[in-house]
Amino acid sequence: MPFRGLIEVEPPSPLRYVIGAAIMMIGVVLPVGYMMFRNKRVPTSSSYSKQT
Repeated sequence: MPFRGLIEVEPPSPLRYVIGAAIMMIGVVLPVGYMMFRNKRVPTSSSYSKQT
């Protein structure tokens, strides 16, 4: 994989920060977007009644 070589060659601090930020953004945006998408399709009242 060329990416591994790039990460090893480049200075670690900036790349680690960028990669970590990207992973955190994806980890936060994906579940939040998924929840919002489901909430938009299914009314909140029915989902709340199903949970309780």
